[in-house]
Amino acid sequence: MNHITSFDKQSDLITEFGKGNAHLAWVMALYLDNPSALTLGSEGITDGGGDKKIDFIKLDRDLRKIVFAQGYYTSKNVDSAPANKASDLNTASAWLISGDTSQVPDNLKAIIEDCREAIAENEIDQIELLYVHNLPESVNVSRELDTAAKHLNSSLPAEFEIAVIYKELGLENTERLFLVQESSIIIQDTIECPTVIEYQEKGPNWTASIMSIPGYWLRDLFLKHGDELFSANYRGFLGVNRRKKINSGIKNTAEKQPQNFWVFNNGITILTTKVKKEKSKVVIDGISIINGAQTTGSIGSLDGSIDLSNVKVLARVIECSDHKTIDEIVKYNNTQNKITTWDKFSNDPQQKRIQEEFATYGHNYSLKRGFDNNSHLGIEVVAQPAIALEGHYQEANGGKNGVFESDKMYRTAFEDKKAKHLLFTYTIARAMDERRNELKRKQSDNSIIELELKQLVLLRNLRFKYFFISVFGKTLDVILGKNVDLGQIGFTPNYCKSDNKSINDLIAEITPIISLVLTYSSTFITEDFSEFIRKENIVKVLSDQVKSIIYAQESANPSPLIENLRKILCE
Repeated sequence: MNHITSFDKQSDLITEFGKGNAHLAWVMALYLDNPSALTLGSEGITDGGGDKKIDFIKLDRDLRKIVFAQGYYTSKNVDSAPANKASDLNTASAWLISGDTSQVPDNLKAIIEDCREAIAENEIDQIELLYVHNLPESVNVSRELDTAAKHLNSSLPAEFEIAVIYKELGLENTERLFLVQESSIIIQDTIECPTVIEYQEKGPNWTASIMSIPGYWLRDLFLKHGDELFSANYRGFLGVNRRKKINSGIKNTAEKQPQNFWVFNNGITILTTKVKKEKSKVVIDGISIINGAQTTGSIGSLDGSIDLSNVKVLARVIECSDHKTIDEIVKYNNTQNKITTWDKFSNDPQQKRIQEEFATYGHNYSLKRGFDNNSHLGIEVVAQPAIALEGHYQEANGGKNGVFESDKMYRTAFEDKKAKHLLFTYTIARAMDERRNELKRKQSDNSIIELELKQLVLLRNLRFKYFFISVFGKTLDVILGKNVDLGQIGFTPNYCKSDNKSINDLIAEITPIISLVLTYSSTFITEDFSEFIRKENIVKVLSDQVKSIIYAQESANPSPLIENLRKILCE
């Protein structure tokens, strides 16, 4: 299979995590459309004793969801994955929602408490249970997952209407996820629609047909294909099942005022590769709904006994096979979607300038979102570290969407910023991931000491990463021995050139100094970090304490680490 061939080439990831955890991290990055399996694995994989059957966990405030998973990987050629691993998600759910956190390892406790807080504050619309493995899917596993999902659903606050879904990501489903990265339209079936084309408009590389489609046809389509109907959408596999609730207004109109549905609803937009007229029907080759997931899911969720023969839906069916044009069509049909807030900046002159600067250094700066963008660097991975270095850790912790929705934060991250600066901020974030992975390995082989365990607990906290980057930024004046412009500081031109230093080389250069400042910082955090971060002016307080130690030590015995940093950074 294509995805297996691609995974086997992930040598850095496999070296870092071992093949089993690497597979889990890689599939989760594919599923979540995340650009870095390495970072995602570092943050989400919970290997170590006492993981309470949670192999991976991710709290995504941008998408208002919690994802947790069990992983299984084997080199044996067997028919299906063990179903008992799927049933372990029952145990994982119980610990996530109501387990005694005093019995949970510190490195898992923080994320569980963050998840509970997000649920209590009505910040979660959906919880996803996943079983990730490298074997064929099976009915037994599906049955266990369904049971686990129902148990979890019954334990959640009913008033928040949190959707619970489950998925088995074995060979077939993972292959589908992988193929959708290569193809905008994953459903390639020939589909008949009992309607006629009322009007057509043509343009360069596209033909659009306007028609009224019957509600029962749309319901049948959704019941058959589910989330795959939305493969070309920027939302990836977010589909209707992942919304907080099905829009009751759409459902009520379809049930009680079917004759008015056409005028009350905005309709849907379908992308296809071919539209053919055949007497009283239309034949479509391939389909993806790029606008109208709410409408589709609302109708699709109606009970089969409800008569939808009088429900008509306005549909615009766009025939196009040119990939560049498809990208543009999808982009401009989804600009209202919150999850795509950074896509609209791909043509911003600032981004074009930054991309060109990176190119002069031999680096690819991607303006494409999501998994497998063939680049370490890109618009969606540099924004949060960039604003955090200048002290905006709270905004960075709010998620990528918040950065791109705020004109002020977007300007802070990118306006007049040089590639050398964004490269530096990105490597700081990656260096923290490397330190976390190093400490996780030490914990696994029981060689971690108490001070290091404290650092690992901090690094496990979702809010710590960008908070620490703000602290690190505040210490740079003492580290470099001069006043520092935190919006311009970056690597020297020679260090930026990929021929001289790869990104991994730069991360290796930065990691020791990050570890040093992290060690000093952790000694002053003497309480639960979730309480510590709420203190007034806490970044300045902590950075002043750290700077005092660095200044005193540099005065008595200059550090080679700091001397090296001074040589490789400039404004």
